[in-house]
Amino acid sequence: MSGSSDPGTDVPRGTRALAWAVLAASVVQVVAPVVTINGPGSSPGAGSGPDLLITPPGWAFSIWGVIYTAAIVQAVWVLVRGAHHVPRRLQVDQVVLYLAAAVWIVVAGADSSLGTAAVLLVMLVAAVDAVLTARGRVSPTSLAVATGVGSGLFGGWVTAAFFLNVSTALVDNTGLEADQVGWQAVVLVVASVALVAVTLLARGAPAYAAAGCWALLGIAVTGASDDTRPVLVLAVGAAVVLAAVALLSWWRGRTATSAPAT
Repeated sequence: MSGSSDPGTDVPRGTRALAWAVLAASVVQVVAPVVTINGPGSSPGAGSGPDLLITPPGWAFSIWGVIYTAAIVQAVWVLVRGAHHVPRRLQVDQVVLYLAAAVWIVVAGADSSLGTAAVLLVMLVAAVDAVLTARGRVSPTSLAVATGVGSGLFGGWVTAAFFLNVSTALVDNTGLEADQVGWQAVVLVVASVALVAVTLLARGAPAYAAAGCWALLGIAVTGASDDTRPVLVLAVGAAVVLAAVALLSWWRGRTATSAPAT
């Protein structure tokens, strides 16, 4: 007996009403920095405090333009192809993630590093769950690719951004200093482990790993500019490991899929 051609039919499928909510939320997060009371704001992950030794340079945050575009494209494509092609849980994750990104702008305007870290924790949970939920449960291929890119880029960058915002909160609310290498190296290692762990759980997730590598390479550039060798070495090493894990996981998944049934 042949299985269903629609992956993930064992999970509740999405609805058109939720699909419209996802599209609306994806637009809200884009316009939020423009319409804040305090004037144009930055995007989640840009930080709301002093620059750290593990803060990527400004150009690295240009990835938000790609992330926002991918989110809107994916939302529109779901409406075009049909919401039943995606899991309902993924749609809920996306609504929570996009609205939380808009809330981050408001909280950042209040100069609350604890608040931004708390909002990013919500975003992290929703983003990672979206990456894991989408894996293998979306069809057809074009929608699966759009969803993988949209959720993956958002998830990978938010994972790195969460640890950056937590570090900012630590500097603002404890005795830790922004120019101390030791504790920031520890944070970088923990962030890298988190990126690798999610990549493994998602069986590769190329877009997630790509966003994570982008963040790590940005941190490496900061390390080189500041002449902080531990940050440079750790960031480059973590990026290499993350890329290797993603490639190996993707290859194993492809081999398992193409293997003939016995």
